[in-house]
Amino acid sequence: MTEDSQSNIVVTVSELYSSGHPCPIEFTNALSNTNLFTPKEQKIINELFNKYQNTTTNSGPAGTVLAGLYRTNITVSTIDRKVEIEQWIARFQYTNFDAHETISFGKGGIGVEFRTKANDGYDAALTCVGDGTLLHFTEIKQNLFNGVKAVFNDNHPQGLTWDYRRANFKGGRLTEYRQYTNGMVLGKYFMWNSQNGNLMLEANFKEPYDFEKHMIQLQMR
Repeated sequence: MTEDSQSNIVVTVSELYSSGHPCPIEFTNALSNTNLFTPKEQKIINELFNKYQNTTTNSGPAGTVLAGLYRTNITVSTIDRKVEIEQWIARFQYTNFDAHETISFGKGGIGVEFRTKANDGYDAALTCVGDGTLLHFTEIKQNLFNGVKAVFNDNHPQGLTWDYRRANFKGGRLTEYRQYTNGMVLGKYFMWNSQNGNLMLEANFKEPYDFEKHMIQLQMR
């Protein structure tokens, strides 16, 4: 984050370059922690752990039909060059209620936008990290971040042949958590060491904060 944007942020733990700080039990980095997740959020995320494992460009989640498919390229900036990455974008329509999924497929995993007619839903992604998988989840209301944003590590290495469809989140742990209100971060922000459960960051946003605007973007090598 930029230094001139931090006047209303209280940082309690900052151990980003160590094994972390012992975590209080009320902030344990597990989906079952009701201090972090409501029962509804727990149910949605639990379902996500398996929902997209059999999804392909032609076959969507259960209860959907393919409504469109196209190929595109995205440009990723690195320190010394720009790289184009091919992606396939598929749109799946639900047949039993008014909602759709837009799913992007690429070498690094998949990205998901689930939306109802009112533009409520979630964003999600299954991405490669090392030889394992991260699940990203963000609640959406009227196309704004609104609710929980959480990142889970599956802790099951796949070796050299990574595939998002083999991700296994049994026993997976939170690595990051924050709350949004109308597109702004408000309240607690946590980062954990997924191996030992220690806190690496604990901060409290006392006022609504435009996190994306002030976040320093890291360049890929």
